[in-house]
Amino acid sequence: MVDWLKRLGVLCCLLLLSSCYIPDKFKAELRLSRYGDYALTYKGDLLWAPILDDYRKGKVTPENEKEKIDNIRKDLIRDIAFRKLESKGKGRFGVEYERAGRLDKVQLTALLRRDARLLAMRSMENGVIVIHANAMKPSDAQMMAEMGLNMEGEFRITTDGNVVENNATEVRQFGTSKVYVWKIENALSPMPHLVMLRDPDPQRPLGPRPSELK
Repeated sequence: MVDWLKRLGVLCCLLLLSSCYIPDKFKAELRLSRYGDYALTYKGDLLWAPILDDYRKGKVTPENEKEKIDNIRKDLIRDIAFRKLESKGKGRFGVEYERAGRLDKVQLTALLRRDARLLAMRSMENGVIVIHANAMKPSDAQMMAEMGLNMEGEFRITTDGNVVENNATEVRQFGTSKVYVWKIENALSPMPHLVMLRDPDPQRPLGPRPSELK
């Protein structure tokens, strides 16, 4: 038991240096046009990793547990793209997330956000768009699995763009588009990575839509 608790403390410290949220039991999809328009959906669980260390150290009590869970909720709802947030206890939330927009000529967009990044969409001046999900070191992922913490789900990218690089588990044809599928079985699974060359859109110059301006 002591060894397990030490491992948990080490893992939480590692997670604090990367993304603080662990996705689990999820289905997510990114629809990405050849011009850089996108629609992103996520349905599943998000686990706030640092609270595990608080439980381990006895910092979570019956008196303050509700406040700590409410603080996680407040952190998440800062992003207006959340359509549903349901606490499942112990820092785990069932969520539904929907976001749409258009990547500018040079832009970095992240799910959830840059300081808690699960998935990054980066567009560059040369027309390259890179989609990349955060990955753990194999040693950290193995430790997470040994402690019974899981990361399981499916992620898809549907696009009619010119994809030049990907590590998808499966690729399917869907009309004029292709569907790139990643089966995430655990934290050791390869995380999604895809590179696309954007087509210039003669109808609309690159730039944010009015609805995206804050």
